[in-house]
Order: sequence, then structure tokens, then C-alpha cells
Amino acid sequence: MDIKDLGFQPDDFLPNRTTEEIDLVDEKGNSYQWEVFYSFSQMGNDYLVFLPTAENEYQFVNVEMDDPDSDVPGYIVMRIGQDESGEEILEEILDEDELEEIREFVEDEIGLVGQFLNREE
Repeated sequence: MDIKDLGFQPDDFLPNRTTEEIDLVDEKGNSYQWEVFYSFSQMGNDYLVFLPTAENEYQFVNVEMDDPDSDVPGYIVMRIGQDESGEEILEEILDEDELEEIREFVEDEIGLVGQFLNREE
């Protein structure tokens, strides 16, 4: 029996790409539009995973992938926090231990991130 006989397609085991995009402006006033790839809660915090869509965004990658076949060098993980007025903001993750725990969680949850990024749309 083939997996397709059960009504599943190979892509059913990979997360669906979302169409939600977020406009971000850095401290220098540069504007970026990032697609939310994945969102999750871990260690009492909420996180968003973004995929760089242009080469000039590769500088923001904070989780590198070891997949030489990937079209992108990695992905961007940001923590959702709150500013002084209670508005949601995205925070850079500076703690290397926290970032490593997040990387392990994302890769366990999503699975073969590199294969997902390389598949044809």
C-alpha cells in the first residue's frame, strides 16, 4: 500500500506556507517585508520564523542550515515581546543557548526544513 492510497500527499507532512507577511523597519529606516513561515510557543515565549526572500535579507539569518542544496542560508527567528506601552514588538534573540534550543525545537517540529525550502511551489 502506498501512502497516496491513504489520501496523503508527501507535502502533507510539511508545514503549509502561510501568506501572512509583516512589514518591518530597522533602526536605519530600511523597510523589509517578511513572510511568516512558522509560529510557535516555547519556554513561555512566542516566536516567529521568517524566511529571507532576498539576498540583502541574508544578513538577518540567525539560524543557519547545514544543507548545501538549500536556496537560502537559513532562517530568521524572532521572539514576540512587548514594549513599555504593551504593544507587541519583535525582539532579536541574543542568548545563544535560547537560540540553540529554538533551533532544535524548530527542526524537530518542521522536520526537513531544507527540503521544504527547495521544493517547487
